[in-house]
Amino acid sequence: MNLKKRISPIITSILLLFAIDILCHIFLSYTPKYAMSALDNGWEIDINGNLYEDKSINEFYKLLTKPLERGDRVTFRTTLPDLGFLPFPAIQLRSRYTTLECYVGDFLVYEYAPDMYEKGAFIGKSYQLITLPRDYAKKILTIKMVVSEYNAATNYKAPILGNSDDLKTGFIHDNIVVIATGVFMTIFGVIYLFLSLLFFSVIPNSKAQVFESFLCMNLGAWLLSYYNLFSLFYNTKLETQIEYFTLYLIVPYFYLILLSIQPISKKRAFYTITFISCLIPAIQYMLHYVFNIHMRRTVFVYHIDAFVCFCIILYFLYNNIKNHNIEKSDMIQMNGISAFAIALFIHFISYILDMAHLDSFYRINKTIMCFGYLILAVSMLANYFIFITRSYAQKQEHASLSHLAYADGLTNLPNRAKADKELSELKNETNDYCIVSIDLNGLKTVNDKFGHPTGDKYIKDFAKVLSTTFGENDFCGRIGGDEFIAIIKNASNKDIPSMIDRMNSALNVMNVIYSEYHRSVASGFAFLHEFSDNDPHEVYLLADQRMYENKKIMHEQLGIHLRL
Repeated sequence: MNLKKRISPIITSILLLFAIDILCHIFLSYTPKYAMSALDNGWEIDINGNLYEDKSINEFYKLLTKPLERGDRVTFRTTLPDLGFLPFPAIQLRSRYTTLECYVGDFLVYEYAPDMYEKGAFIGKSYQLITLPRDYAKKILTIKMVVSEYNAATNYKAPILGNSDDLKTGFIHDNIVVIATGVFMTIFGVIYLFLSLLFFSVIPNSKAQVFESFLCMNLGAWLLSYYNLFSLFYNTKLETQIEYFTLYLIVPYFYLILLSIQPISKKRAFYTITFISCLIPAIQYMLHYVFNIHMRRTVFVYHIDAFVCFCIILYFLYNNIKNHNIEKSDMIQMNGISAFAIALFIHFISYILDMAHLDSFYRINKTIMCFGYLILAVSMLANYFIFITRSYAQKQEHASLSHLAYADGLTNLPNRAKADKELSELKNETNDYCIVSIDLNGLKTVNDKFGHPTGDKYIKDFAKVLSTTFGENDFCGRIGGDEFIAIIKNASNKDIPSMIDRMNSALNVMNVIYSEYHRSVASGFAFLHEFSDNDPHEVYLLADQRMYENKKIMHEQLGIHLRL
């Protein structure tokens, strides 16, 4: 039953993604303004002087008797068809690890990377948009290539002839899902990194989130460069180097994330594997940039490393499902990593099929890759929202506990513990402050005559008066049965006697409206400036002493206890 619960949403998500992909191509369909034609058949192909007539460029690999090596020369020739009027005629083709010269008739119209070949630099893959003369029709198109990498220039797609704008727009339309996914992952990684660093000290497993954010940016760059879409945003001949550079970092990122979220029993072995995995790309980069052994030549090492990592991820996933030995948020991250690892494995199978010249799964592979990317991003977002929800709940619980610890149960005013805390913090005050000590008159008599519920109402009524008398920034608390305190900061520009008069006036109004018993308070106050040293306790003692003096006067002269 649990397996069904896990598989059902995954299948639903896959079907939903395929539906979105199909809908994007339907509703974002593109119809070229001018005629277009794939130049597949009718090519004359020259491989190192061996001439082949009337061949399909898509089946070029069938003509090879041995792998092409650096320095081998390949020439394609065909007669350009007449497609009618094209404002800006052009052909679009993808070069693969070769230089490129394009002739229309005897006129050289395009040249790519001969200087890089002479220097022994790495020449990668690239989409070329080659502008043709307007009188292109019925002329001979000649494409000359010099191979720069061993066994690299084997698969070719037919060049497409059409109007330049149509070719650009059609190319973007065919890759719109990949472009959107790559850009999204790059931007998402930057934002996720910012949030991870912003809450680094409070987010659990924050190291994993930092690694995941770098992984997202890395994956976005790899996806765009792998499909040669990076040049849409930044035109560079280093696009294929970016592809391999980012590809070799994927596995180390996975290991670092696993170290951050997984309970690992054999840590020494796993640390060793992680170190070796991080060392592999470093060696590959050194071979490429120092010894000119290009990164493409060592890609098989990455495949071995990636397969080992894939097996380890599946092992951890199985172990987590079986033993439930991982936090819920980490399990969500693990599910996202596993889904993406499976998508990468499917991509690897597609890569093998492409090497075997079987490319029927090209579009499906792109869709699955994008699905894996989005699952990974969603798992990160889900983990982040779980953290936010958990943190909010913890904050609410902490606030509730703090309120219970520092609030008076009857009046909801701060209690003695909170008042003591406020008094101790006054030691850091440099501005003048005032402490007011307040005591209810006749509370015992009210309790004896009318009962404790009436006495409690007396206390709560005064608590409301006290809260409205002083400002929002002033501290008011109940520190005993009939004892209250008020702390007024920045008291030098405040009229404390007027505040106390306003408090007494409010009580007198209540006495007129509710006359069953008389409400009054005795109060006394003291300022910091009355002392040479800042000792809040001494200030409070002076205010309390003055309160008792005031209380004594009220009892003797006004006879409050007799009236009650």
